[in-house]
Amino acid sequence: MIFGRKKPKAKKEDAASADGQLVAPPIEIKQMGVSKEEAQGLTIAARQLPGYPLAIIVIVNAIAGRADRILMDFSAQGAVVRYRIDGIWETLPPMDRPTADAALVAMKKLLGLNPAERRAKQDAKFATNFQKIDWVVSFSSFGVPNGERVLVSIDTKKPTLKTLEELGMRESMIKDFLSFTNGNQGLVIISAPPTHGLPTLWRVGLENTDKFVRDFVCLEDKNEPEPDIINVTPFPYDSKTEPPLATLSKLLLKQPDVLVLPSLVNDDVVETVFDQVTVHGRHAITRIVATDCVDALLQVLRLYPKQAKNILKITSSVLCARLVRRLCDKCKQPYQPNPQLLQKLGVPPGRITKLYNPTIPPPPEQRVDANGKPIEIEICKKCNGRGYYGRMAIFELLKVDDEIRKAVIKYAGEPDKIRAFAKQRNHLSFQDEGIAACAVGNTSLQEIQKMLSGK
Repeated sequence: MIFGRKKPKAKKEDAASADGQLVAPPIEIKQMGVSKEEAQGLTIAARQLPGYPLAIIVIVNAIAGRADRILMDFSAQGAVVRYRIDGIWETLPPMDRPTADAALVAMKKLLGLNPAERRAKQDAKFATNFQKIDWVVSFSSFGVPNGERVLVSIDTKKPTLKTLEELGMRESMIKDFLSFTNGNQGLVIISAPPTHGLPTLWRVGLENTDKFVRDFVCLEDKNEPEPDIINVTPFPYDSKTEPPLATLSKLLLKQPDVLVLPSLVNDDVVETVFDQVTVHGRHAITRIVATDCVDALLQVLRLYPKQAKNILKITSSVLCARLVRRLCDKCKQPYQPNPQLLQKLGVPPGRITKLYNPTIPPPPEQRVDANGKPIEIEICKKCNGRGYYGRMAIFELLKVDDEIRKAVIKYAGEPDKIRAFAKQRNHLSFQDEGIAACAVGNTSLQEIQKMLSGK
């Protein structure tokens, strides 16, 4: 059993050899940032090391299991390996120190790093193809007080999420959001809490705007480069040596329709953007890390207090997203919620007749019959008994009209009052949107409660 779930049958490529030794899966590692000849030498040398098969198996099993992160913590006693799957860390059986060290030495050798260095930070990247998908894997090791930590990030070479619908946005909200991003005038703010997918939302949101009849330009700091987006022309500046206003002035000579601003940077930039929106009828899109729409709007206003009134005047909408796990569509179970629960959630009687729960098998010690004999329990093959498969976003979209602007000015230091005012004007909060997602079986009430609590 692994993580309390049924262990999948071993494939030929990661089975043990006849003498009981591990065999590395036949997967090609393409080191990045080194010459082809050097890469070949590193691969040959690493394959001779005893820890090489285990190092490759850890990587391959993570990709096969849909993990996007691997965390390895080394101490004097041994090593603990964790996979992050759908945002949840799952712990593998512990490794003894010699076994774990051997795997780490092999991985560092393979990537051209120093196996003997256990304190200083070391980074490397490699590419691979697995299950007909190209992957980019980032490796980082560094010393910690109790030993050494290794963090491995696993990403697809090409983004897999391309539409707002794939992110989880409702059709009606997509239309509303695009009406703002495709508008002729105003500022749109895109936001999400830390680790809740703001880079992905930013990319997908921009990719789904109408960029073929309008000219989009992006003012970006070359020290923090943005991903390439079709029909969004980058205008980089060096924040360490030059003022962004100079680059902004140059790009305005192109007479763009839409200004894409990963950051509003400073008051001078904000003043120029305000002028472009109000005088020249241009559009602007920016982003910020925030917990919800009201928090996002207030944060932007606080960052640029001298321009707060101007920002508020041109802001047309704020979008915020939080991630939850999707229920596995193969094993989710419907149930009838009790009226008291629905009343507590503010759901009118009769509006929701059923919700859904994940199907999670009991732990191994509970899988016994009346006589204490182990019994076999069928495990969902799609989610491997997790009850969830993948993640989605719950969205909140705030339309900033004159009434909302007045409320923001009146209750600037009392965000809950702004939220209450917005709700009176039919603004749907994360709780409202989350319950709707539960009602159609996309996620569970437990996930929404966890999302709302910020855990």
